[in-house]
Amino acid sequence: MRVLSVILFFSISFLAKAENVPCWMNPDTIPEITQVAVLKTHLLPINLDAPENDLKVRISHKDFRFIAIGGFGVEYPGLKNKELLCTHGFRFITGTSDGLESKEHGELTHAFKVYAKKYNMKMEGIIGGK
Repeated sequence: MRVLSVILFFSISFLAKAENVPCWMNPDTIPEITQVAVLKTHLLPINLDAPENDLKVRISHKDFRFIAIGGFGVEYPGLKNKELLCTHGFRFITGTSDGLESKEHGELTHAFKVYAKKYNMKMEGIIGGK
C-alpha cells in the first residue's frame, strides 16, 4: 500500500508540472529544419579532428542542429542555452552511451563527446551572433 501511495504521489506531481517542462525536454517540440538539410547532412562524413570544418559545411546546408550524445540520458556537451534546441533541434550520435562494450567503444564515445563539445560551443556562438 505504501508503494502505491508513493507511485500515486509522483504521478500527480509529474502531471502538475507537465505544463512547466522546458521546450528542449518536450518531444513534441519541432525544430525549424528542412528535411532536405537533414538528408544532405546525413550524407556528410564526420571528422573527429575538425569539428569547426564539419560545422561550416553543415551550416552551408542550413543545418543548425546541435549534437546530442548518449550518457545517463541525452547530453548536449558544451551547450549552455538549451532553449536553442527548441528552434534548431539536435542530431543524436547513435552508439554513444555510458554502457561501454569495450575499450575501443569508450575511446570513441569520449572522442565524440570532445567533438560534440567543440561543435556545440561553436554553433551556439554562431547562432547567438544572429
